[in-house]
Amino acid sequence: MQQLIVEQQGLAPITVPLLDSVLTIGRAEDNNVMLVVDEVSRHHAKFQRRGDTLVLVDLNSTNGSYVNRQRIVERVLAHEDEIWLGSKCRIIYRTDAPDPHPHEASRESAVVQDLQRIRQEMESVERSMTLIGKKGATPAPRAGVKPAGDSEQDVLRMTKAFRRLSALYQASKLIASDFDINKRMSAVLDTAIEVLGAQRGFIMLRDEATSGLKVSVARQMGQDLQASSPSMGIAGRAAIDGEPVLMADRDSDAQLSARESIIRQQIRSAMCVPLQVEDRILGAIYVDTRSHEVAFTQEDLELFLSLAAQSAMAIDNVRLYERMLESEKKRASLGRFLSPSIVEQIMKDDTTLELGGNKRTVTTMFCDVRGFTPIAERIAPHDLVDMLNEHFTAMTAIIFGLEGTLDKYIGDEIMAVFGSPVTKGEDALRCVKAAILMQTKNNELNALRAQAGKPLFELGIGVATGEAVAGYIGSPDRMEFTVIGDRVNTARRLCSIAEPGQVIVSHATYEEVQGHVKVRPIGTVVLKGKEEPVHAYEVEAMLPSVT
Repeated sequence: MQQLIVEQQGLAPITVPLLDSVLTIGRAEDNNVMLVVDEVSRHHAKFQRRGDTLVLVDLNSTNGSYVNRQRIVERVLAHEDEIWLGSKCRIIYRTDAPDPHPHEASRESAVVQDLQRIRQEMESVERSMTLIGKKGATPAPRAGVKPAGDSEQDVLRMTKAFRRLSALYQASKLIASDFDINKRMSAVLDTAIEVLGAQRGFIMLRDEATSGLKVSVARQMGQDLQASSPSMGIAGRAAIDGEPVLMADRDSDAQLSARESIIRQQIRSAMCVPLQVEDRILGAIYVDTRSHEVAFTQEDLELFLSLAAQSAMAIDNVRLYERMLESEKKRASLGRFLSPSIVEQIMKDDTTLELGGNKRTVTTMFCDVRGFTPIAERIAPHDLVDMLNEHFTAMTAIIFGLEGTLDKYIGDEIMAVFGSPVTKGEDALRCVKAAILMQTKNNELNALRAQAGKPLFELGIGVATGEAVAGYIGSPDRMEFTVIGDRVNTARRLCSIAEPGQVIVSHATYEEVQGHVKVRPIGTVVLKGKEEPVHAYEVEAMLPSVT
């Protein structure tokens, strides 16, 4: 099993199995793997299969793609190659990883064995048919084997056997085809119509969210896919009950031949079988004919069932693959603003991300770099970006370490929330502790900056607790988590009055953390945009009992 281990600064590593022929990677949401680090381009690179090799192709990215520290445009990868996208995203390519879906591996190995067996039988049958087809020729008898005759019955039997094996062989190959469910279903239906001698057909699949049945692919059905049509009735029986339906010949089928709709549509013979994997019914596949020369038999039904079983596995594999990709995209999206432990909890609970919000009590923090504009005017842009990235990485790690949520970066400002979307208890205390650790960490970084002759960052931090509306805003294609409310604005106003090195908290936050921190009352302050004054406190340190 080939896979990529993707590491981004400040985020937990993710593992991406390489199941498709092409995998794109970058910051844009239409990539197979969406990254969040700023040095990665929107469409940075792609991993592409070429025969037995995997090739990394750079897509004209701004900061480049590197394999084993050498910048590349295109490179064939080997086991444990180290890949860098810019300088902030590291990827390890492995070819010896265990299969993340062992039951799928067993399914694939069974298919390989089936293919080998079918191929051997096809070759044997094809040799016999070739000999029978030669005028006046009789296959040479083998010891202990009765020679095949050249009667029409033998030819018919061998032809049917070859047709059956060929159909199963084609269906087995679908499982190894590309991961496009529409292409797979189209190939399944076309194969069934061809090998069974049918004229029309369709596939209906069960929607995984609503459990409703919907026609996904159809051939030559025209207006005959209405809910009251006989074909839909037959398909519904197979898809709901999981039982195959055979109308061998309209004139001899007592159950179906009397139906007016069957007569009106001139259907002579029809079959429908469920698409089923173990005890799960994915849908049904239906074929029929109006030709007087074709009448489906029990043998045809058995072939149809075998074909459907192989096809159902192909469709199920695509759905599993799509769910895996969606899960990885969701994990990457959540990892942008949530700590790894909260991401894991949301992924475990299988929570759906939807637009909208709800009221809840949260503690909000704003952290701002004092005097940032003069700093930006004194140093080169790329040095400024490096300093900001260093600052954001260190501060975000502290927020995530205390189970906080990164709401957003606003220029040189950080907005964080504790208590949403998941509360870990003592949200205000954890937020205040994070603020103190951030000031401590900034002092450590300033010591290093001073040694390197770089400007120093001075932080002002404001914290407020209260009710806010928390949830996802934006569009269904791109949504962001945030909190909105008066107490959020209070936190920002407190941040604006904080002196360098200060952590200022609201009265509501102080009530939550008193006894755990040493504070100095500032008194009543009038904040911009607030009609009523706010009681504020400066947090000086955590008390010794709090670790």
